[in-house]
Amino acid sequence: MDVDVREREDATTHCGATHTGFAATAPDVVAEIDLAGSACLPSAVSAGWLEQVRGFAADMVGGQHEMMIEGVEAAGLPFLQELTADAGLRHLAESVARLAYPGGDDDDREFDCAVRIIDGPDPQDRPLWLHYDASVLTVVLPVLVPEATAGQSGELVLCPNRRGYRRSVLINVAEKAIAQSDAYRRRFLRRLRWGLDTEIVSMTPGNAYLFWGYRSYHATLPCAPGTRRITVVLHYKNVHAHSRLLERAKAVRALLRPA
Repeated sequence: MDVDVREREDATTHCGATHTGFAATAPDVVAEIDLAGSACLPSAVSAGWLEQVRGFAADMVGGQHEMMIEGVEAAGLPFLQELTADAGLRHLAESVARLAYPGGDDDDREFDCAVRIIDGPDPQDRPLWLHYDASVLTVVLPVLVPEATAGQSGELVLCPNRRGYRRSVLINVAEKAIAQSDAYRRRFLRRLRWGLDTEIVSMTPGNAYLFWGYRSYHATLPCAPGTRRITVVLHYKNVHAHSRLLERAKAVRALLRPA
């Protein structure tokens, strides 16, 4: 797959030496995501925290292209418990999500966490795993990124803010079933205007990258052979909280995820 990688210039792309946490003003973050597709918080997590995650991932060698630790298993990991207990992160996530989607459930204040590990390119050469999230806000924290050429470094690719919030969970599930089929993805990628319809985010470990997961069609670009990509992903404020239908759809999607 030929990818024209044109990255948005951003003064916050590179981590500083100091751990700054999640110090940001919610209206500024919302405005940046609305305008550019994503927002970056530099040096959001410490080097020590990154080492904890890398140490955990070092033991995850299953001979698979992709490993995803999520749900109850992820929630029990000490480094994720530490992260999601951070008062600055919790306040920022709630403030940003509330501004973006005032209709969200006030009682839904927990993070849905995952650790994603990708080793090398997809051996089956499937289309990019473009998808929509269930959450208003998605936060990606890169822990290890491949040192390779552009388009082979596991960059985050966003087709930002393509859809609105659906009032009906049935419409949402039907829409995602179509948009997340391989046939649709292949057609979409053939017509995609790289650099015009997309934002390519080259990520730096320690930074935090925020975008509208529910509204943005997004995926990960390939990783070069012999490289590993580790990210922690946080989803916050489920648009259709407490929907049994959506939970079933998520379970099916997990089964269909490329291995």
